[in-house]
Amino acid sequence: MRRLLPVTDMTAAETEGGTAAGPDAAGPGAGGRASAGPAAASGPGSSASGREWSLDELADAYAYPALPAGEGAWLRANMVSSLDGAGQHDGRSQPLSSDADMRIFGTLRGLADVVVVGAETVRLEGYRPARAREAFAARRAAAGQGPAPVIAVVSASLNLDFSLPLFTEPLVPTLILTGAAAPPDRVRAARAAGAEVLTAGDGAGVEPARAKAALAERGLRRQLTEGGPRLLGQFVAAETLDELCLTVSPTMTAGSAQRIAGGPSVAVPTRFAVASVLEQDGFLFTRYRRI
Repeated sequence: MRRLLPVTDMTAAETEGGTAAGPDAAGPGAGGRASAGPAAASGPGSSASGREWSLDELADAYAYPALPAGEGAWLRANMVSSLDGAGQHDGRSQPLSSDADMRIFGTLRGLADVVVVGAETVRLEGYRPARAREAFAARRAAAGQGPAPVIAVVSASLNLDFSLPLFTEPLVPTLILTGAAAPPDRVRAARAAGAEVLTAGDGAGVEPARAKAALAERGLRRQLTEGGPRLLGQFVAAETLDELCLTVSPTMTAGSAQRIAGGPSVAVPTRFAVASVLEQDGFLFTRYRRI
């Protein structure tokens, strides 16, 4: 994997067969963090292009920003898109993915307190509980996190199969975010299945800002959403999304697949600034932060 930001520095270094000498080589990375120790020579800031990064290096590259004690939350999204803008193929994101993409997917989960996902994505992608991974155990313990992130499902109707492992076999109880007008019988069914139901809206649906705040109040401040497009669109429209980790897949699908974010458009496009760009096997792993 190669770091391509800044592009000009990396391009010059690789052409000359040397080591990148720009600001991303051995000092602070694009996201404002410094490389330290051995990783500075061979990790994210190096020009080595044929080496698979360790999970520690990926975790350093994607670390959440420091948050004020007891205040606020950071919501990032992780999505994949084809070159022609498709966020899925045949209803699923997996055909657009790669081994490196899945390593980053696992890393982002390993860093998060909570994974927020829409009910339709749970149904289509066959969501299972997040698992504890030894590679992130020490890092999570040092950050005061549990062994695995909580899965929080956003659903107005609670039309979910509570016999699935997501509800029957979680390492930590699955949360459901819904509105005050959710069907009472489905709320009871969810609680009977062991899920915790949080109200984050006055109507049937969830209000994005309230969902973000409700999770933060439970200490789940490092937040990750994996979509789907409708849920991501709601976070974007409410201006609650802080960061987008977008994998650009070197594929084209044509057809009429959804983009990574759907729903009503915003009045004024929300501006994001590039934080980092990585590349492997033609896939671009980009990270943008809201300005």
